[in-house]
Amino acid sequence: MTKLTIHADCGTAPRKLALRDVNIAFAHSDVEAILDHFSDDIHWQIIGEADLRGKEAVRAALEAMKETVTTELRIDSIITHGPDAAVNGVITTEQGGAFAFCDIYRFTSASGKKINTMTSYVISLTGGE
Repeated sequence: MTKLTIHADCGTAPRKLALRDVNIAFAHSDVEAILDHFSDDIHWQIIGEADLRGKEAVRAALEAMKETVTTELRIDSIITHGPDAAVNGVITTEQGGAFAFCDIYRFTSASGKKINTMTSYVISLTGGE
């Protein structure tokens, strides 16, 4: 079971709730729930690791990530403004790693519900946070 700690105040803001949910889906390795939030032409760049274009490329990457089991997800903040958003926090894995992350999102439009681009910055934490 994944421990979830959400410090960000999502209130009733639809975009903040959607970003909270997509991050929880990442923690649970729920590929279909993640893909439901993405546009068909999603562009996901994991800085220093991957540059994925389209749902099928993202699906393949997410399936490969399922081997890493998340034991804890901490979301420190969720920021939204117009079509842009950011989420940062820490993920801890069953394999013993802890990773600080910051994901930058762009929705299809200021009122769009689908994520069109995602840029992820991930830093391995050693010796504590």
